[in-house]
Amino acid sequence: MRFAVLIIAVLMTATFTASAQLNNEEIANLKKQVNISAKDAVRYDKNAKLTSGDSLKIFLAIKRPGSEAESFEKWIADWNAKDGDKYGKLEIVKDIAQADAVLTQFVVATNAKRVEDRAVSVGNIPRLGQTKSKVRVKTETDYKSLKLPVYSYLIKREADVWTIIYGNAETSLPDEQFSVSPDLRLWQTFKEEMKSR
Repeated sequence: MRFAVLIIAVLMTATFTASAQLNNEEIANLKKQVNISAKDAVRYDKNAKLTSGDSLKIFLAIKRPGSEAESFEKWIADWNAKDGDKYGKLEIVKDIAQADAVLTQFVVATNAKRVEDRAVSVGNIPRLGQTKSKVRVKTETDYKSLKLPVYSYLIKREADVWTIIYGNAETSLPDEQFSVSPDLRLWQTFKEEMKSR
């Protein structure tokens, strides 16, 4: 019975993911967008943790048309009101040199980003009470080009070393996005990182 429930859960939550590896051009573009010195090191470590403490200084570099930057400011105010006492208050700083962490998003209009698109499907799920049935799990991998890609990063700053904790590329066109909007996904990831530090 547990197996059947697990299979149904997998079937219902089959997802598409965009996998983005950073190349030298993307790192150079990230440094330019966030105004990181060319001498500073940028590395990727998804296991890195945000600095612990009662507060965290955040630099916002949200460079997208529309109200995304205002959304992040509102989410930070809501965080401080609801979760700040438990997980740490957030302070927005205007100088990146004072920041403990950077949340950034920007759209690159000059080229498309090639990403991996993975899907999982499950077939031949046994009916309740049926014991002998072979469940088929199928995975498919495809590659797509994202038009007008929006790059999202959560970066931890320690002196002149910048550690990317989270990086993602998604199209900025809402009708072609894989799942939730890139700004909401970045904010949800940031909240999870705050709660686990």
